[in-house]
Amino acid sequence: MFKQFIANSGILIAGFYLISKFFPSNIHQQSPVHMRLLAGAFCGLLSIVLMFFSIPLGHGVISDLRHVPLVVVSYYGGMPSALAAGIIMGTGRFLFGNPFASIVSFFTSLAIAIGCGWISQRMKRHITITTFWLNVYSMCFVSLALFINMPDAHTYTQTLVVFWPISIVATYVAANICKDIRQSKDMLQHYKQWATTDFLTGLYNVRQFHTLFGQHLEQAKEENSCLSLILFDIDRFKLINDTYGHDGGDVILRDLGELVRSLVSKDGIAFRNGGEEFSILLSSCEHEAVTFAEHIRTTIERHPFFVQQQTVHITISIGISVFPTLATNESELFKQADIALYEAKQQGRNRTIVYKKEYLHET
Repeated sequence: MFKQFIANSGILIAGFYLISKFFPSNIHQQSPVHMRLLAGAFCGLLSIVLMFFSIPLGHGVISDLRHVPLVVVSYYGGMPSALAAGIIMGTGRFLFGNPFASIVSFFTSLAIAIGCGWISQRMKRHITITTFWLNVYSMCFVSLALFINMPDAHTYTQTLVVFWPISIVATYVAANICKDIRQSKDMLQHYKQWATTDFLTGLYNVRQFHTLFGQHLEQAKEENSCLSLILFDIDRFKLINDTYGHDGGDVILRDLGELVRSLVSKDGIAFRNGGEEFSILLSSCEHEAVTFAEHIRTTIERHPFFVQQQTVHITISIGISVFPTLATNESELFKQADIALYEAKQQGRNRTIVYKKEYLHET
């Protein structure tokens, strides 16, 4: 009996790990309903797998830890996950013969699912505490089902004496392993985000700029389409830092990042290249790029920034280069946009300049 319970525990751990791989982000009670239903369905299938490694108790009755996946997924996914897991788990029992025991198991699974879903939505406690009570609730119904299906009182008592503590331990282990898996997944997602995102503005960082720059340029070459690079920075940003301190400058950079992100269309990608310099990759040709850049420039010029209870207005200077009409490769595209940005500064700031060959000689 103990060997089969240990096998069930191993299957539980492996099953929860594999299920976590199907979801890009962790399931919780605010996740979309279809995602919670899917998580419940996977856990229901895991319950069926556990039945294949069940313990025969005689009279066609089998016992296992099939309720544990339902308990754990109920904690995270609430009622939708619980019902999906319960229905699949109960239906799966019919694969193992004994129609009467299967019918009892089906309705027991539904009762467990409804109760666990209801409890999980109302008991906002630590996972160990909540899953303990969810397991106690489930085991009461499991014990009732065993009582109905097992005429031998001695076997029934022996089963419960062993089954209850093993179920509690298995639920505790499974719940905490799921917690560790979820924490590892969250940390991995955070590390990926930190590796590609600027911490202050929320825009992509310079590392991601070089990665996506090359990818989009190759795509433009393959599709024989345009790619515009828009470089811009904040005019006289040093004066802002001198006046309001670096904390005040950070407030403006952060708010500017949010504003730029809201302005960039689905065809564009915004980056903070460092300091007060930003860039945008736009899948369009020169006319569309200039129109878009001017929209960004005028919007920023009119936008009020609030620093230390004061309203601050800023302007930006913009340089643009376009592939393939102006540049033929990545280094040319960046160098030309940078030269155009320098020219915008030289012409008085707060303006948009498209690269021209004569600017190269002037600089």
